[in-house]
Amino acid sequence: MWQSVTGSVVEVRMRLIATIALAGLALTGVSAQGASPDAEQVERGRQIADRVCWICHVTGTNSEFSPILRVPGPDFHAIAARPGTTAATLTAFLHTAHRTEDKPYMMPDPGLSDEMITAVVSYILSLKPHS
Repeated sequence: MWQSVTGSVVEVRMRLIATIALAGLALTGVSAQGASPDAEQVERGRQIADRVCWICHVTGTNSEFSPILRVPGPDFHAIAARPGTTAATLTAFLHTAHRTEDKPYMMPDPGLSDEMITAVVSYILSLKPHS
């Protein structure tokens, strides 16, 4: 019982933080005039990550804030470097609910739209090491 209540409180807090961050993102928009559509998509993904995902993950080398979790989620560079990381696997992961009553500390649904997920996926893939 206590775990489900604690999980619910954590999820409500995470959703509130994500909602506030998304509202700020909607107000700022992307200012990448003259950039290619791919570059604009990557920049939009970086902005979303910096406003939503930073709460739990290190999202880049120039992150303004540190994750608030005692043990942060995987660094976006580490996610990008995984051999199985593709646009399809990232998209499927971000569309899947990971938190359950049995696993209240798993990643919550970030509440991103399909367009936002596409942008974040583009950003993460841009971090892949070049060989």
